[in-house]
Amino acid sequence: MRAFLIAGLAVAVSGCGNISNIRAYNTPYVEPAAGDIARLRVITNGVARGVPGRDCIDWRVPGAGVMAVSESGFAGQNNGRSLGMPESNRRVEAQGSARSELKVPANKPFAMNFQSEGYVSGGNSYSCRQSFHFTPKAGQDYELILLDGGQCLVALQRLNPAGKPENEPVEKAGLCRALDAF
Repeated sequence: MRAFLIAGLAVAVSGCGNISNIRAYNTPYVEPAAGDIARLRVITNGVARGVPGRDCIDWRVPGAGVMAVSESGFAGQNNGRSLGMPESNRRVEAQGSARSELKVPANKPFAMNFQSEGYVSGGNSYSCRQSFHFTPKAGQDYELILLDGGQCLVALQRLNPAGKPENEPVEKAGLCRALDAF
């Protein structure tokens, strides 16, 4: 009896993380209503999801969700949004890519997760999955390219309308709660 109770509790607890993760694919990212902001252009051939105010992944955070997605069947309400950001010197020619410009909270960490649709080669399945964070500065414009074309690409630049865009570092992000992996 005790073993069944422990097994049932483990299944119930692990389900919480899975429900949260599934919800993150069906919930659009919500821009901040107030406070300091930066603008972020996301270009991807997969699913790009954001978590405001965190340096780790937690889909329970208010506002967390899909920022841009190249496939139908997910929360793609943000796809194609434009805030009139300056163009960069980078040209992305990825087939089926999505592009979106969104406001993000500034001067606090912003965690993101990228997952590509993947591909099959030689009987093996490959996909790109990256979780990372950065801290956008108030009033700045950024462009983030998240692509899988045989190589996983995460490239962030701060855009400067008067000069050359500058590469910005990103740092690896883990899960805020270990149980979210189950």
